[in-house]
Amino acid sequence: MTMPQNSRPAPPTQLRIGLWGPPGSGKTTYLAALNVATTRRPDGVGSWIMSGLDDVSTSFLDRSTHQLTTQRTFPVATQQETNMLFRFTGEREVVRRSKIGRRLVEMEPIAFELDVLDVPGAMYDNPSREQGQEQHVNVPGPGGPPVADRQHAPPLSLMEQENRLIDHLQMCHGIVYLFDPERDSLEQDAFRYFHPVLNRLTERMMSQSHISRAKLPHHVAVCVTKFDQPNIHRHAQVKGYTVSDEQPPFLPRVPNEGAADFFKLLCSDPQSNSDLVEKGLRQHFNTLNYFITSSIGFYVPGNRFRLHDSMNVERVGPGHEGVRIKGRIYPINVLEPLLWLYESILPARP
Repeated sequence: MTMPQNSRPAPPTQLRIGLWGPPGSGKTTYLAALNVATTRRPDGVGSWIMSGLDDVSTSFLDRSTHQLTTQRTFPVATQQETNMLFRFTGEREVVRRSKIGRRLVEMEPIAFELDVLDVPGAMYDNPSREQGQEQHVNVPGPGGPPVADRQHAPPLSLMEQENRLIDHLQMCHGIVYLFDPERDSLEQDAFRYFHPVLNRLTERMMSQSHISRAKLPHHVAVCVTKFDQPNIHRHAQVKGYTVSDEQPPFLPRVPNEGAADFFKLLCSDPQSNSDLVEKGLRQHFNTLNYFITSSIGFYVPGNRFRLHDSMNVERVGPGHEGVRIKGRIYPINVLEPLLWLYESILPARP
């Protein structure tokens, strides 16, 4: 049904969202893919516009979108914490009743602002603190690894950076937790980067007198990343979790109703402690939803998915710079976690 003329989005609701995940889980690429995900959203499911609300955020969108779509390279992983603000303006489907009781489906314009802190994945680990050593992290130089800072603020200690991370997560309404099954199958370290933050966040929240509930109040979108990787996609297909879109390019996906079970299956590797991640999330948070995601999606030459040629990355040289994206990017379940967070948090806020 067509929206009434002159309808305007409701005043933006600001959501403070935390990104949680180990190094290499794709936090920066996830943020970068959001802009493409809003533009390439299929017809008939609501249109969205993403924009930066300050120079830092707008520059990030410009730079990262150019890297993903034109240069076909991945954004460099975050080397220092960056606070960014984005606005999402779009539509949501609402069901109303006419005066005679007939069911009406309408599109209602809405807007929300996303306040997110992107931090290096290593900040979710604290081996130095556990060993009783005090380390300092220097501000990175332009386009390179950390170097001695020359004229800016003095480097923060690992403890100071960790406290700022916990401060941010404590104030968040929701959290996007990124689980990288490919990395965990190789490194078996998802729990290593998970439990220090969970323990400190729980300690901080439970020590406050106004927190009396048994679980933490955050809404958590659990995102299993890199669904485009052949071994991850094949595993989902063999276990019967995938379906195909009905419209071109007929991409495979895991419906949300099967995502939690697939995540639990991926966490059942006896060589890893990732089962403690899956159980820890359920034990500490009441409001959870699960998404099987990919920031770049599958390679679809001729606008059609082909199982035998679906990998959208190729190696053209050594190191990080030697990996290129083969074709267009088709983000999978990148915007959807934020829309779910908005829909679930809004009714729960006072």
